[in-house]
Amino acid sequence: MDQQYEDILEKCINLGKLIADTPVYQEFKKAEYNLLHNEQARKLVEDLQTLKKEHYLKKMAGTELSKEDEEKMRELENVCLSDSQVFASNNANNNFQKLMETISGKIREGIQSIDK
Repeated sequence: MDQQYEDILEKCINLGKLIADTPVYQEFKKAEYNLLHNEQARKLVEDLQTLKKEHYLKKMAGTELSKEDEEKMRELENVCLSDSQVFASNNANNNFQKLMETISGKIREGIQSIDK
């Protein structure tokens, strides 16, 4: 491995440490921990993930989702978001994903500035 590649990887590690120290990441980890330790909220999320997987598999098999399928999904999503722990976890996850998308965008911006 050449030195330039090693330097890039070292900067990635340092970036990861900086990200882990942000309030956005800390809130994400706290919400994740709280969700995992709340049996009711965790079950709601697991049920939603199972239903989403079933819908995905139906779509991949070429089966169109029925109105009942779509309504069941909406209802379960609403039930999930009405749970305060699931809601907090969802918000923290969304905020963290936005941070990561912004970081990725800035990396692309740096690459594109060299490509010009």
